[in-house]
Amino acid sequence: MSVQSRINAGYVYGLCCLSTLGGVMFGYSTGVISGTVDSIQGYFHLHSAATGWLVSSIFVGCIVGSLFAGRIADKLGRKPALMLASLAFALSSLGSTFADSFLLFSLSRIVAGLGIGLAGTVIPIYMSEISPAAIRGKASGIFNLSLVGSQTLVFFVNFLIAKGMSDAWLVEQGWRWMMGAQLVPVALMIISTFILPESPQWCINHGRKTEALRIYGKIYPGINAEEASQVFSLKKTHTAGSNAINLRFIWQNRTLRFALVIGCMVAVLQQLTGAIIVMYYAPLILQTGDVSKEVILFQTIFIGLLNAIGAFIAMNLFDKFGRLPVMKIGTVGAILSLLALSWSMYTHSTGYVAVTAVLVFMFMFAISWGSGCWVLIGEIFPPRIKGYAMGMAVSFMWLFNVLVTQFFPMINEIPLLQQHFNGAFTMWIFVVLNICCFFFLSRYIPETRGVALEEIEALLAQRLAKLSGATQPHTDVLIHPKTPGSSS
Repeated sequence: MSVQSRINAGYVYGLCCLSTLGGVMFGYSTGVISGTVDSIQGYFHLHSAATGWLVSSIFVGCIVGSLFAGRIADKLGRKPALMLASLAFALSSLGSTFADSFLLFSLSRIVAGLGIGLAGTVIPIYMSEISPAAIRGKASGIFNLSLVGSQTLVFFVNFLIAKGMSDAWLVEQGWRWMMGAQLVPVALMIISTFILPESPQWCINHGRKTEALRIYGKIYPGINAEEASQVFSLKKTHTAGSNAINLRFIWQNRTLRFALVIGCMVAVLQQLTGAIIVMYYAPLILQTGDVSKEVILFQTIFIGLLNAIGAFIAMNLFDKFGRLPVMKIGTVGAILSLLALSWSMYTHSTGYVAVTAVLVFMFMFAISWGSGCWVLIGEIFPPRIKGYAMGMAVSFMWLFNVLVTQFFPMINEIPLLQQHFNGAFTMWIFVVLNICCFFFLSRYIPETRGVALEEIEALLAQRLAKLSGATQPHTDVLIHPKTPGSSS
């Protein structure tokens, strides 16, 4: 009986759930701002550019954190990197809760970004390294589920804090309670990180074979010495020289260069779908003159709930039908719902039409780019460049997140566009970008369902050869026959 048929799926899913408490803080830290934007704006008397910075400042830290996350995780280990992320989350939660100036609040949010950059880079790497190929889609999908689930939770917490309170109290005190609530998931993350074992892949790369064998023994019950030797040999071969990886090395290899470009593009395109705008600025998008702040915050709960439901459905579909078919269907649905939302804005038909369009859009995004992005960038990079490439991809993700969240309020508040389109113009931009997302998926991304991480480089070489019209892949990587251990 092969190792692949003896997977202890419960143990793998358990590790993913523990590690993804970093995803909970990721989602909570980014989602908490949605219910506090106008309150903090009023407390610190911010103009439109400063409001954009209020939302996007966290992503400056995300860029820096993710740039160094891969190197930190490769050098110190996945587990120590997650502990550093926990420390950053704890400091930022305290700082943003008790900030007495907009400068201190912004700095605290940047520190939170450092934690997100670390967690958002390291957790997908960790999950992909402990998950056998047969269940990697579902296991990796747990990260996005925790992310959006925590955003749903923070919407609900924000609603409970605001319920029955005056707008004046929310401006003076309410937003501090919303920020302070982050300390609960921070404590859980610290505890869970202590429990986690180190990534077996990292242990192999650093000569800690005994520790790696102990972990693999729990993932593959009954693994024997011969099977363990095959696993160690194959994984060591495909990560040889990983400590010397840099951009110049990657760019000299056509297959690695292709992997880096499409992986970074997946991360960038996720930010250009418009979902971050719907999530962060939902109260502003849904706001009309006769709707109270409390009602709007209640509506945002359903935005997060549909996002979480979509993430749960996606993680169960990826391993059954493949990444690409599910993501394409979701992208088409997102395009149609954005068109409906823009129509409601353009015709001033806010209310049920706008709310329904937003909910459908978030659901479609969740089953496509919301979940698929994290699964793809966690597995699309060959093992020997994974740490470096993952850090770069996530850095690009946050860079474009900063740009989108910074410039959305500026574009949306241009008097001429508001006068003629009533906010619909920005939605039309996102419609066009989602069409580009569909084209990119169809042309450049190979299907990775059931492909072992050690075979990703060969798969990318085949895709690149097909795009260039070559009859043979341009690669120095041999397509190895499957072995009992090639199931990571």
